[in-house]
Amino acid sequence: MQIVMIVAMAIFIALLLVLAIYLLSHLNKEFLIYKPVSSPRIHQAMLVTGILLLLISAIGVVILFVASAKTNLITLVAASLVVAGFALSLALGND
Repeated sequence: MQIVMIVAMAIFIALLLVLAIYLLSHLNKEFLIYKPVSSPRIHQAMLVTGILLLLISAIGVVILFVASAKTNLITLVAASLVVAGFALSLALGND
């Protein structure tokens, strides 16, 4: 059971890295229906979210191999809150 959790968390962390890299690489390109170049609010939200997801991914890798299995919940909750905040900033924005 332990190996299943390690593999699942490794996949989750890999997806976080993909999302972070995608957000950071699209700061000067179109993102979905938004143009971050013309909207400083969206540009800032993408930048902050990308950096936070990179940080959470790095911490998640450390937690995965050093700490107990229950502490992996920190990675899950932190990433979920960051992505939810980003989604809300897009949905509730006035751009």
